[in-house]
Amino acid sequence: MDLRRLRYFCAVAEELHFGRAAERMHVVQSAVSQQLKLLEQELGFSLLQRSRQGVKLTLQGSVFLPEARAILSRVEAGMQRVRALADGLVGRLVIGFVDNVLWSTLPPLLREFRAKRPMVELILKPMDRVAQTEALRASTIDIGILPSPPPGQEIATSLLVGAPLLAALPASHPLAAREHFALAELAEERFVLFPPTMRSRILDLIVAACADAGFAPRVAQEAEQMHTLLALVSAELGVTLVPEWVARAHPAGVTYVPIEDRMPPYELLLAWRSDSLNPAIAVFRKVAEATMQRADRISVDPARTAGLDQRS
Repeated sequence: MDLRRLRYFCAVAEELHFGRAAERMHVVQSAVSQQLKLLEQELGFSLLQRSRQGVKLTLQGSVFLPEARAILSRVEAGMQRVRALADGLVGRLVIGFVDNVLWSTLPPLLREFRAKRPMVELILKPMDRVAQTEALRASTIDIGILPSPPPGQEIATSLLVGAPLLAALPASHPLAAREHFALAELAEERFVLFPPTMRSRILDLIVAACADAGFAPRVAQEAEQMHTLLALVSAELGVTLVPEWVARAHPAGVTYVPIEDRMPPYELLLAWRSDSLNPAIAVFRKVAEATMQRADRISVDPARTAGLDQRS
């Protein structure tokens, strides 16, 4: 059924005048009359009673009018929803992320995205890098926030944030008062680290950096979450290395100190399927880029600030 004919019928039924209905629809009167005749032929009954005195609805027309309005209303609502979906205004976004993203990086992204797209449902899934890569390939998550290197194989990426690892020390540690020190000075220290079974990129970087400095870290305790590692550092059970954005948090008893050595950067990537049709992905990427740029402008050496706050 031609929706234009339904619109013309509703206009005539409401105006009870072909001329006013045509003017309202911005067409000539003959077009309205012709289309309504075709609609009546399609339906098999008369909708309007035409006479010199004017236009009236037939019994069939008065019954059909609310149905025509309902059809047009549903079509318009459907079109609005599709447009909103195409613009990323509604829908769903499933985000996978590694544990350390919760430290000052992910929360502002989510706040900004919710402010711009409050009707998009967010589903958050903590996952390691390997699990996120598999989930992206299976399309069970829309966006991954994972450490470099890029997964490849039809998965697009962009850099979210990156910086060398910093030393996280008990506030009472002798090296905590230093502005910086060489990594080799931690050779005899006990480390608290992620377990190898977690397949953590941070762990790989720490082990590689320590090897370059001439030692293997002596593992005193293992934990699967960043906040647990920092709690162990605060309890003076060992030292560890953490991303720069983790140092923006100030857990009691922990001091962060830069390493003099040329440390490999720990980078977090936004990752998504290059063939994904979810428009909310592009919106989230723009929000992430703008949010991280603002964070870079207002960030003033958070590692030293954290360390000084802990020693004051």
